[in-house]
Amino acid sequence: MNSENMITKEKSNRIILFADIRDSTNILLNFEKGMYPRGENRNTDFTYDEFIRDVHEATYKDLYLSHENTFAEIYGDGIMAIFPEDNGKYILENIYRLTSGMRRHNDSLKEDNLRPRIDMGCGITIGRVSFAYYTFDRRYHALGQAIHEAARVEGLSKRYDARVLISQHFFDFIRGYIDCDSRFSYRFIDRLVLYGFQNPVTLYELLLDNDPRFETKKSSIEAYNEAYTRYCNRDWTGARDIFYDIFMKYGLGTGSVMANRCDRLAKNEPEGFWEGIWDSSKK
Repeated sequence: MNSENMITKEKSNRIILFADIRDSTNILLNFEKGMYPRGENRNTDFTYDEFIRDVHEATYKDLYLSHENTFAEIYGDGIMAIFPEDNGKYILENIYRLTSGMRRHNDSLKEDNLRPRIDMGCGITIGRVSFAYYTFDRRYHALGQAIHEAARVEGLSKRYDARVLISQHFFDFIRGYIDCDSRFSYRFIDRLVLYGFQNPVTLYELLLDNDPRFETKKSSIEAYNEAYTRYCNRDWTGARDIFYDIFMKYGLGTGSVMANRCDRLAKNEPEGFWEGIWDSSKK
């Protein structure tokens, strides 16, 4: 690209958040199948456009509009937001409002099956970001490896049965706020190499008390950490049994994911030094 068409600002550390609606493809297909028909008090069918409007009104509105130093872009039913690095507590409050809005929306539907519920996943990390101004569309665009990392982390949130999945970098930054506020907690999830990356990342779930499973997830932490220690020590059977018990006892998909991984590792023992890092860098 001609450099005259792009002006890049110097890179700086930023906090990057990706949030996306889960099962959006299935929801869209359900709209196309006519599964949300006209109700008694409606003159027309509930449309997918109205659903997306509800999503943004209920969850993303504050995140997108409430801070002048936030760079935010909407992608259909998702959003990317980039914050200055010194905004840790502000981001926690926004995530709390975002997830509270989602719960209020779902609770307001009660037994109304003519509108789909909202469920979302979030991924957050910290890293270097630059902003390129393209003269042809007169807009700034965010660039940097950390943006891809946040997107990958969000993409894993559903697999690990986590609503807000965060990297070690962000966890270290906001742990002091979490420890001082009873609305928040956390649980360790995994260490792995993300798809397309080379270096491992440690992942945690940020727990919020507006999640109906807040106490359930907290109750599972001790058993999960014990299972993960066994997993790192190559005790595949012992780790697998505890992970599976977590899935059965607490209903947490994280336990099922890790139990299945232990089964795979028992059949294909990893060679050389092993410290529990799972390589998902390739498809």
